Amino acid sequence: MKLSSRITYYFIVIVFLSLAIGFSIFYISIERVTNRSVIRKMEHLNEYIIRQLKTQPIDSLEKKHPTVSISVLPEKFDTLVDEVIEEKEAVWNDELQSYGYNIKVIHYPFVDNVHYQITNEDYLIKIEKAYWLSVLMVVAWIFVFILITIIFFGEMVARNLYMPFYSLLAQMKGFDVRKGEQIQIMNTHTTELDELNQLFRQMADKSIQQYQLLKEFTENLSHELQTPLAHLKGKIELLLDTDLNEEQMKALSVMYDELNRMSSLNRSLVLLMSLEDHETSSERVLFSTALKETIAQYEDIIEMSGRMLEVSIKDNVYITINPMLLQIVLSNLISNASRHNIENGSIHITLTDNFFEIKNTGVPNELTNETIFNRFKKGTSDSGSLGIGLALVKKIVDVYGYKITYKAENNFHIFILDIKH
Repeated sequence: MKLSSRITYYFIVIVFLSLAIGFSIFYISIERVTNRSVIRKMEHLNEYIIRQLKTQPIDSLEKKHPTVSISVLPEKFDTLVDEVIEEKEAVWNDELQSYGYNIKVIHYPFVDNVHYQITNEDYLIKIEKAYWLSVLMVVAWIFVFILITIIFFGEMVARNLYMPFYSLLAQMKGFDVRKGEQIQIMNTHTTELDELNQLFRQMADKSIQQYQLLKEFTENLSHELQTPLAHLKGKIELLLDTDLNEEQMKALSVMYDELNRMSSLNRSLVLLMSLEDHETSSERVLFSTALKETIAQYEDIIEMSGRMLEVSIKDNVYITINPMLLQIVLSNLISNASRHNIENGSIHITLTDNFFEIKNTGVPNELTNETIFNRFKKGTSDSGSLGIGLALVKKIVDVYGYKITYKAENNFHIFILDIKH
């Protein structure tokens, strides 16, 4: 639910509760006020009669005022209070043919040293349900009117009020640190929104700056590492051409292999960095041909190692990817299947319109589909591995929206690349 819609929803709930509570208060108050108004009028009438008792007889006053009865009290009632008010619950009144409250207002005044009891008794008709239903309908129509007003004007006001927020949110969704574009904020007259805009702009600028620094550092580091590595490899190659004994040759060969591994690791890390930044291109590549060419590069090595190679490739299978990166994916998977195999093992490669599968015999390991693609994660027999090849494969596949999975079953290690989009 959007922020503006949520605010409108809360307003509707508040209005509904306010009207419900207000109607209940109105229902209770109207009866109370009506009763008090009648009692007050009856009190005024009794006061008027008290004044008239000095000049008019009782019969005359009772005739003029049918609801009033007057009587003279003996001396033993001299201690009575001045006024008594009695209110009874609504009962059926045959004369009025309606429910009514029975109300009595009794005064005990002394007029010319005579003690009187003036009783004013009347019925107040109870408000019928039909009347309250009519009032309730009026309240309901008021609620409907307020509801329509809130939905129409409230939503419009909320959208205009939060327009800078929605604009900032849209820019943050499309923000790409690689492009180096600053966030364009809208001017508002709301302190909180202005502070939020400034905060996001500062964070975006800082992210761009740190990204540029990291990118420059990675590029410089790669360049600075490759230069001394190339010099060392050149010197070792020169030493290998000189007269050396067996131990010296063996030591230099180990050093040369380690330098090659370090150089390959450096290039792989730089490639991973560029892939994480999505600095790639793509085109429609003939997967079948690329796979056959890559297999041809490793076919002799596989045969020399005494392993069986079984290939099933469907022709004219295409994939959208960078050709160089596809070559890296295939080379890593095939070399991985050859390196992590067993004596007299086998490698099976299959390509269809929907998937590419490569499986090889091998010893069981503790790696799973969730961990095997992590950087520097090696199996038990990976002494010569950099531990970054499968991570590179996974990153390339993810960049282009494909999916690769791993499973181990029946002493086979199986990688399946789903090439459907």
